[in-house]
Amino acid sequence: MSVHQKALRVVTIPFKAAWLLILIVNFLILAAACVLIAAYVAYGLALMISYFFFPVEWTRALWQWAVDLYAQSGWFKATTITFFVLLLLPILKLWPGRDPNADAAREREARRLNDDLIAARQRAQSQAKLRG
Repeated sequence: MSVHQKALRVVTIPFKAAWLLILIVNFLILAAACVLIAAYVAYGLALMISYFFFPVEWTRALWQWAVDLYAQSGWFKATTITFFVLLLLPILKLWPGRDPNADAAREREARRLNDDLIAARQRAQSQAKLRG
C-alpha cells in the first residue's frame, strides 16, 4: 500500500465510524418513536373496541386507568389529544361542507382576473416596444 492510501484511510476511518454511529443512533430513535406510536395507537384502538367486546367492568377499569394517566402525565395528555384529532381529521375536513358551485365561481373569477392582468401586461409591453 502506498503512503497516500494509508494516510487517506487513517483520515477517513474516524469519519466513517462517526457516520455509522450517527446512523445507529438515528435508527434507535426512530425505532423507539415507531414503537411508542404503535403502542399508543393500539391502546387507543383497545379503548374504542372495549365498548364492543369487553365486559362492562373491564371497560370501566380500562377507561379509569386512562383517565388517571391522563390527569398525571402531560405526555399522555398531548398524545391523547393528537390521537383523537388525527382520528377526527377526515371528518373535520369535510365539515362544514363546502359549496362546489361557489368554489368553481371563485376559481373562474380568479382565472378571469389573472387573464386580465396578463393582457394588461402584454399591452403595456407592446406599447413600450412601439415607443422605444
